[in-house]
This record gives sequence, C-alpha cells and structure tokens, in this order.
Amino acid sequence: MASRLEPVLRQRIFEARYEHGWRYLDRCGELMLILENLLEEYTGCAWMAGEISPASAHLKCPGLDMVLLFNARRLVLDQNPVGDVDCDFTRLAADALATLKARFDLREMNRFGSRRIKIVPADSVDDAQKLSVKWCPVKEWRRSPSSTLPPREYECTSSFEAEDRSRGVQVIVKPYAAVGTELKVDERLRLPPHHLHERQREALVEQLKRARQRRQEPEAGLLIDIDYYALWPPEGYTGSEFLKEAQEVADILESDLIEERRR
Repeated sequence: MASRLEPVLRQRIFEARYEHGWRYLDRCGELMLILENLLEEYTGCAWMAGEISPASAHLKCPGLDMVLLFNARRLVLDQNPVGDVDCDFTRLAADALATLKARFDLREMNRFGSRRIKIVPADSVDDAQKLSVKWCPVKEWRRSPSSTLPPREYECTSSFEAEDRSRGVQVIVKPYAAVGTELKVDERLRLPPHHLHERQREALVEQLKRARQRRQEPEAGLLIDIDYYALWPPEGYTGSEFLKEAQEVADILESDLIEERRR
C-alpha cells in the first residue's frame, strides 16, 4: 500500500526573467538556430521551431513533450507530461539560459522560478478527494459542522519566504482529475488478485492495466504543486545552482508531507 503514496512527476517548469532583453528582436533567428542544434545534440531528440513573432519564439520537442519559449523579458522551459524518456532537465534549462544570456548580452536577472507538479495516484475522483482530507495539513476544520456534513475535500496553500523576500516557495495540495475521469471504478479492481474468481480474468487484466497507467499517467489523485523562486539573483548565480537548490527545498517539503501521512 505504501507504494501508492509515491507521487508521480507530472510537470516541471523553469523560468528566468531578465532586464534589457531587447536584442531579442535582432538576434531571435540566430538564437533559434543555435538552440535547435544544442538541444538536439544534448537530448538525441528532434526539436522543431514553432511560431516566431515580435512577442515571442518557441521550440518544441514532441519526443520529450517539452517546449522552450523566450522573448525580450523571459525564458521558459516546460515539460508536460514528464515521460519515461531520460532527460537532464536541469542541464537543458541551465545551458539554454547561458546561451541566451550570451547572445542577448544580458547582465541582470530579476527572477528565477522552478515549479514541479506531482500527483499521488488514485483510482477515482472520490478517492482523490479522500486523499485530500487525509493529506492536507488543515487543523481548523477537523470537526464537521454536523453529522450530515462530513468533510468532502481539502485544498491548502502554504507559503514560505525569506525575511528580505529574496527567496520563497509556495506549496499547493489539492485533488486532481483529468477531464473525463470516471467518478467510480469497478469494486472488483480494488480486490487482491487472489480474491478474484478464476473466470474474472478480464477484471484481473484490467486491474493490472489500471495500476500501470496510474503509475505512469494518473487520471486522478492528489496534486502537489511546489513553486520555488529567487528574486534578483546575484551575478554569477547560475541556473544550475538555482535548480539544485529548488530541488532540495521541494524534496524536503514533499518528504515531510508524505512521512506525516504514513504515520
């Protein structure tokens, strides 16, 4: 049962905002060519140029479900969903930023952001709601207003911030369901395999299929959204350093949340 508590990484995003990126208008095409070759070399997957306009430009990699967007104010690398193909997201983000900084001659960054979204899988929307009641660190409403109004679901937001507000992290925990997710599942699929009748082979196969799908692409569950940021990072503070720090902070918060619910 403990394995079902392991969150599945669904989406990860890196964003860098900067000052004086007006060279975007002059050097966008050149940077697109450089990034296309760089990213293909690193990942071994094809990257394709998307629409280019004065507002923004982007490259996409269908094999990794990844999009890189940049303009005169920011760069964003977004992977959704995060699949089984091995990919060094930190290296891609850091090297894309370093390349952009060099080509645009950027001297000042005003914000780094790292967001990762994980899902604790559940079999149905009802189960996702039950997980939220169990997991969300809410104390004020533990007693229902009446016996006919038990808690249905919880959504909580927790924020942590440095005294000087130079760094911070926000954690959102809430139920999640993909569009069209079934509200209920066949109760047979909740039974251990050896409890199924020998003629219920179809149910067993479906049970195994659902378990595999739940691990890879959860249709419902508890969403854990951790968004870490740094404002006005000092000169020389690289994207790699920031992303390593962001991962350490997110791991601590996620670990505390899981361990508390396992007790």
